[in-house]
Amino acid sequence: MWLAALGVVFVGLGVAMGWYGLRPLAVVPRLLRRGVQEPSTVSERSFVVCRGTATPGEEGPIAAPFTGRECLGFEFEVTERQPSVVGLPWFDSYLDDGVATTAFELDGSHGSLAVDPSPRRFSLDTEPTVTTVGPSETPSDRIQQFLEVRELPAVARWLAAIPFFGRRRFVERRIDPGEEYLIAGTVDHRAGRPTFTDDHVITDRSPWEFALGRLRTAVLPVVVAVVFVAMGSWALLA
Repeated sequence: MWLAALGVVFVGLGVAMGWYGLRPLAVVPRLLRRGVQEPSTVSERSFVVCRGTATPGEEGPIAAPFTGRECLGFEFEVTERQPSVVGLPWFDSYLDDGVATTAFELDGSHGSLAVDPSPRRFSLDTEPTVTTVGPSETPSDRIQQFLEVRELPAVARWLAAIPFFGRRRFVERRIDPGEEYLIAGTVDHRAGRPTFTDDHVITDRSPWEFALGRLRTAVLPVVVAVVFVAMGSWALLA
């Protein structure tokens, strides 16, 4: 009986891991099938792929959390190296994450397209800026202020005493003004002009580089999912 229950648990975990790994790939086929358009040529309400230069809108830029650089949107993540009892002797434990956006323009050679990302409905796939702070190191004033505002505690003493542990990574992805980006998603009409408003992806890569990056990211969770489902199925059939 217990073996069957364990099998159900493993199959359930495998399905969840598979969904986690495959979900980001959903946009890839449509992105590769669509040709890249100039922003000024977009008028239809359908899935489109555009490339242009990001410039501030009426709201202006916002400040990134760790570098303080002016940007048009960002995602951040904070992790801490902690001991692990499964697989590798350590893992980067999640501490915090977040996102902030502002409306901006995607400029082309003949016109522009409005972009109004929703923090919950867009994916930012850009080169990250990573700041690493060791357990005995003093973070920058900006990161220290961030830790205080977000009420993140200092590294535990017992963890800092273990060599190679307690290191924190502050990862920041930004939409920088003046840089070129590829945006893929659905365009709607707002205030009399085409606007990216719903689910969309913003990346600084080419379509094929973006697709390959998503595939590489999906490999590990999909492999783990297959192993869990196989083990769970064996337990159910045993």
